[in-house]
Amino acid sequence: MDLIALLYPIGAGALSGVGIALLGYAKNVNNPENFEPAKAVQTIIIGAFIGGAAGYYGMTYTNAETWLGSIGAITIVEYLKKAIWKALHKPTGGGT
Repeated sequence: MDLIALLYPIGAGALSGVGIALLGYAKNVNNPENFEPAKAVQTIIIGAFIGGAAGYYGMTYTNAETWLGSIGAITIVEYLKKAIWKALHKPTGGGT
């Protein structure tokens, strides 16, 4: 299989997932969340993961989300994402 043919549906799905994650914030016009960039980035990562899997397997976003949730893949990505996030944003111990 050609690498481009493999990566195109994953990339298109990931971009779609990013859009879905962002629309999740936008749909709450009557009950807006306080926008937190850190939370938004984490939501976008999960959306891209689900969208990428949907593109790769030729599923809808909703079917991919259900399938990935049922096998625990979303939970694993959540844990990995949070661990990496914490490692990158460790407080520096420069206080007295």
